Amino acid sequence: MSLSDTTIADYLAALSSRKSTPGGGAVAAMSGAQAAALISMVAELTKTFPDEQTRTGVINQAASAVQQFTGLADQDAAAFTALMQAYKNKTDIQPRLQSAAAPPLACLQLCSQLIESLLVIERYGNPNLITDTGIAALLLRDTIISSELNVLINLRSIEDELFKQSARATVEAAKQHIALLDKMAADITRQLA
Repeated sequence: MSLSDTTIADYLAALSSRKSTPGGGAVAAMSGAQAAALISMVAELTKTFPDEQTRTGVINQAASAVQQFTGLADQDAAAFTALMQAYKNKTDIQPRLQSAAAPPLACLQLCSQLIESLLVIERYGNPNLITDTGIAALLLRDTIISSELNVLINLRSIEDELFKQSARATVEAAKQHIALLDKMAADITRQLA
């Protein structure tokens, strides 16, 4: 099942089925895709950017992120399926564990890359879409936290210490943004209260 080619209803039906994929990794990636889509929407509906280049940059980055996150959801499902097969065959487990950690690690990096665009729409975005900006912040935060869980479950069994060290650095770099994302959502909530 390619998530880019399925309906929301079919995705949710597959997610709630007895099959193990799509699972939490796909959910984390799709949360990131929704955040990126909201960033793009706010930019599309805003006329107060300092220049067209800034607006176009945000839209292009967000549109690219939507595609990347959706692809990562599919990659996560494929990597998990391959890992389960490796456990069943009792072969190639270590490389499959690293492959299973790769999509959530990429989600974390992509979240970090989107922070600047989120800050731009927070500053210049259409004030009528302030809730969409806040929801994008919360979705990015949740993508970071969810992706961390998906990395950690794999790191538990990975033996390559260099890989583990690099993965943990990626996790920590993305987690640096959580306080900012929480503050942004809280500030928006206060403005609306």
